[in-house]
Amino acid sequence: MRLIFIRHAEPDYEHDSLTEKGWREAELLGERLSKLDVRDFYSSPLGRARDTAAPTLRRLNRENDLQILPW
Repeated sequence: MRLIFIRHAEPDYEHDSLTEKGWREAELLGERLSKLDVRDFYSSPLGRARDTAAPTLRRLNRENDLQILPW
C-alpha cells in the first residue's frame, strides 16, 4: 500500500477556493494523478481541498468517490 498526501493548491482564503494559479496547479495535478492507480480519495471539508481534488476526480470520472472527513 502507498499513501499519497497532497496539500491543496494555491488558496483563495477569502472565498474558500483556489486562485487562478491554484486552479492551474490542480489541473496539472489531475494530469499526473490520473496516470496512477488510486483506489481511494479523501479530503477535508474545506473548499480549497475539495477544489484541488476536483480536476483529478473529473479526469477519472470519479466525482462521487471523494470521501470528506472532518480533519
